[in-house]
Amino acid sequence: MPTIHYLTAADAIATAAAHFATLPRIGIDLEFDDMRYRYGRHLALIQVFDGHAVYLIDPLPLEPDMAAGLEPLFGVLRDPAVAKVFHSCKSDILLLDEVFGVHCRNIVDTSLQFSLLAAEDNNISLGRLIQAELGFEVDKGEQKSNWLKRPLTDAQKEYAANDVLYLFELTDRLAARLAELGRAQWAAEENAALEAVRYGRDDVRPWARNATKYKISPQEMPLFRELYKLRDTVARQLDRPPYHVVSNDRLAELARQPLETANQLRAASGLHPDLKRAPYAEQLLAIGTTDLAPEGPPPSDQRRFPLRRRLGGTAAARAEAREALLLALKAHLAADQGPVMANMVLSNRLIADVVEQGADVALRPWQQQLLREVATQHGLAYDEVATPFA
Repeated sequence: MPTIHYLTAADAIATAAAHFATLPRIGIDLEFDDMRYRYGRHLALIQVFDGHAVYLIDPLPLEPDMAAGLEPLFGVLRDPAVAKVFHSCKSDILLLDEVFGVHCRNIVDTSLQFSLLAAEDNNISLGRLIQAELGFEVDKGEQKSNWLKRPLTDAQKEYAANDVLYLFELTDRLAARLAELGRAQWAAEENAALEAVRYGRDDVRPWARNATKYKISPQEMPLFRELYKLRDTVARQLDRPPYHVVSNDRLAELARQPLETANQLRAASGLHPDLKRAPYAEQLLAIGTTDLAPEGPPPSDQRRFPLRRRLGGTAAARAEAREALLLALKAHLAADQGPVMANMVLSNRLIADVVEQGADVALRPWQQQLLREVATQHGLAYDEVATPFA
């Protein structure tokens, strides 16, 4: 284990950031709490590796003005002259965008590099990647620990350091293998696309995701919606994750068998005590005893149907023909280069996008190149799916 610097003061963080700004690259990872111990998403730790030492940057002592204390480091993250090596960076860069409005530049993602080898399906964990590429195991026992609790234990600090310590060796090995396969440009295109990732969540009907999972019927949906909203209000007030107030399973049960009397509420299990006290007790009983407005359709900008479901007649037939051609190309890709690569070039989502937008818009250049090659090899017309549907 190399030297670990544990930084808690703004001036020490600024000094470290000035050092990082002089480097060609840094390894980086974030630890944060996402509705596990508190309400919302909270940054808990930033780990940085400079090639020699690990810096554990603790943002919690910087509150209430955490953003100001971290701004020197955020400046490095925005600087395209410094490469930022992550593993599976999506959740990290989404948190930086959502909470701090920071858009990271010049990203290198080892998970993405590995996926482009198409050796197996993507989403490989860092621990598995270290074992596969470097031949040893790292302890991942602290993965689900409370990163907002202080002081951090020695085990947590070692775990956090391991998350960045091997990133340079991993990215260099993977880059060399990609270059041997002629896929270095593919990685460059995919990494560049990460700069455009922005936070976005369905804040209009967030209960709908839960309702689908728990098979809530249309008749139960109004109750489920209001229960979900009440749970969120209480969770926010208590600064606790919503499942600490009512579990998802219990929420579905209450939508099917609502509480209607004070006696039922007193005897009910699986509820946070605050739900049995004013003012939330009255609100909970009102949900069970009031005729609620039915759940209407989502707003037009929330609805996303495949193109062929929005069309009729000959237009629908032409859209189906485009989809059939893409499915044929995907089958050839799977036979020629394996199912993992075929799914990377033409996943179900990408097929729907290509049908509507055309391959020249919906796909990266490397994906377009592979699709052109397989179309030529098998006598199919790439040009028929290259441009937007008209």
